[in-house]
Amino acid sequence: MNKIILDPTGLYQPLPDYIAITTEVEWLKYFTLEDENYWIKGKTLCNWTEEWLRVWNKSDLIIERKQVPRPKLTAILTPLSIPDDWDNHYILKLATLIDSYTSNHPLESLLADITKTEESFWLIDNLSIEHLAKWLCLQIPQNYQIFEDVWKHKISQNHNHDHLLSHYQTENKNQLLKNWLGLTLDLNFISVLGKYPLNVPDFCLEEFRNFWEQKIYQTEAKILDDLILYQETGKEIIASIAYNFLLKQPIYINQERISKINLYLTNPEKSQLKQKSPPIQPLPLSIDDSPQDALKWVTESYLPFRNWETNINYTPREQQISEQLADSFVNWIVKYYPELKMDNVENSFLNYNVAFQVQKLAKENPILWIVVDGLGWLDHQELITILTDNNQLSLERDITPFFSILPTKTEYAKWSLYAQLLPEHSSWKPNAKDGFSMVKSGKRYTDNNRHELSQDLQEKKYQIYCWDTDQLDELYHQEKDLKTLYKVERVNRLDGIAKNIQYFLKEYHSSEELKIIIASDHGQMMGEVQKLSNCPVELKSKGRMGIGKTDDSRFIFLDARRFGLPHDISIVRNSDCIRAFTYTKDQEIIGSHGGLFPEEVVVGFSVLSQSLKRDPVIVTCSGEGKPQQPGELIITIHNHNVVSLTNLCLYINELREFKTGKILDITIKPHDKIIHKIFVGEYPELPPNKNEATIQLSGKLTFLFANNDSEESNIDLKSFITIQQIFSSGFQGDLDDF
Repeated sequence: MNKIILDPTGLYQPLPDYIAITTEVEWLKYFTLEDENYWIKGKTLCNWTEEWLRVWNKSDLIIERKQVPRPKLTAILTPLSIPDDWDNHYILKLATLIDSYTSNHPLESLLADITKTEESFWLIDNLSIEHLAKWLCLQIPQNYQIFEDVWKHKISQNHNHDHLLSHYQTENKNQLLKNWLGLTLDLNFISVLGKYPLNVPDFCLEEFRNFWEQKIYQTEAKILDDLILYQETGKEIIASIAYNFLLKQPIYINQERISKINLYLTNPEKSQLKQKSPPIQPLPLSIDDSPQDALKWVTESYLPFRNWETNINYTPREQQISEQLADSFVNWIVKYYPELKMDNVENSFLNYNVAFQVQKLAKENPILWIVVDGLGWLDHQELITILTDNNQLSLERDITPFFSILPTKTEYAKWSLYAQLLPEHSSWKPNAKDGFSMVKSGKRYTDNNRHELSQDLQEKKYQIYCWDTDQLDELYHQEKDLKTLYKVERVNRLDGIAKNIQYFLKEYHSSEELKIIIASDHGQMMGEVQKLSNCPVELKSKGRMGIGKTDDSRFIFLDARRFGLPHDISIVRNSDCIRAFTYTKDQEIIGSHGGLFPEEVVVGFSVLSQSLKRDPVIVTCSGEGKPQQPGELIITIHNHNVVSLTNLCLYINELREFKTGKILDITIKPHDKIIHKIFVGEYPELPPNKNEATIQLSGKLTFLFANNDSEESNIDLKSFITIQQIFSSGFQGDLDDF
């Protein structure tokens, strides 16, 4: 049966299975009603067709008469008018699009379609801060802008008493968003609306970064000092910009700025920034200090300062204060080493205590023992940072420092590390293999037979697997440029060692049972050192030491009997070296060892694992104050773990300034219980009809375990503050005020 569509507007596109008739000639020629469908265009032809069909009593063949689209679009856009520059073809396009929506809310469906959102987003019952923030991020093409304007009019009718309505009526969404993001000097939006609740929108990222780069560079990072960073929108971006600036301009680094951005940095970034930070110049080590004090002085004071002078600031050797500081340690170790070697291995501060710890831990778990030749304390920390990044591994306890066995040459120090004996023992031989033969239930592998280690791990052959690698020590001895060594090659080599460890871990099928232990035999001298001239002929020289005795005042004599050695040894007192494998172009030496400087002597011991259960951290808060007045809050934190807590941030729901978190610039040592006082800007009033003078506190403490694993603890239920307020009506004060 024939179907006829009449289009008096002439705007619509004929359907493909219809014969289009647009002129009288075409009508006379084709309009035969011989089983065809016809699309009649133009007002005159449509009227002509209608009349002809009426006469022949065939009007029922007309299935549709197209209408002018303008009225339909006019109804959608009311109370706004169709723009004058829209022609009928464009109006038809929009009207057809709107007709395609089956929803009862075609305007909202259209806006959802344009912005890739849900229709429900535009059918809001209540305006909200979060909805406003999302709406400001939605980009509407200019040719569809009028539809959003109509929507804005509709919500103004439905929400005319809402305090947020004026923001929806803005004529410039982008400007309002920039105001809210703090990219202008107008702070009213931030004070009225609070912090922008979402991430910085993608289309604003470049401008946001440029804004903060300019601020940080213009103020030389001083803007960070008054910034409450954890309350800022885009805090991660700001922290990243600040990190890059401080890394390039370490003169502007201080501990407060590091603390502010630390929460938003990766472990390697934290390590980089810490190394760049100009540390406080330490006092010399006292000759009367205990071994614990000496280890703390080396790891927390001397080494950061020494590293700054030699590897970051490149202070000329003759101006280095750390040389004098090192001499105070040399005096200390020469005095106390004979006493230290008398302690039992299991209680000793000397490095062979590590082998005792390994065998003790091996009774409970299989051990992958990584001995990195020449891994000093700072390199050890960096290796741990790489291994624990992204929670690949976790530290079971804080890194423990030990004194290397003297002399700090591999053939002595590593043999003793394994054998748990001093080199004076009759079984001493100048190779590590013989020392390891005294370790029970284990096998030692070198860089040459790592494939065997991989195979044995798969087969679970032993309880202790020891990978003894020379990769780092070899690099120190071969590299001829200090900056390349420190900034590039050293980091790459540590990263390579970490990748090997991760690979070995995967080879062991029950890897969650495996404990990773990292240790070393000795550290390396920092910076470039000079070759000692006119070396005493009576000495058989080896690096920074020589076998034999000399009266040369430039040397310190270690008597074989007093220092537990197989023969008398003389060591260069200062940073000079007798001879080396390679020299720089200026005939200076990199990566020497064998002496008594702190960076050679103090090494680390760490235990890591994949699967680790942490013990509770108990947090209790209390305080007393008058409403709307400043006061003090007492925070008690009990750390039951064997690792330190760092990067602490306290959240308290009942105190306004703590709702978004307040950083506590403290470190909680293993098993420590500390009481910390913090200033509170304003104590709250008691709620209406409250009969008690106390308010229970709720919230949490977030922190990092050993600068790595993020965790949190809820505030204990016993936490409360006492408000010195008599009536909730506002009459307040102490009884003594009457």
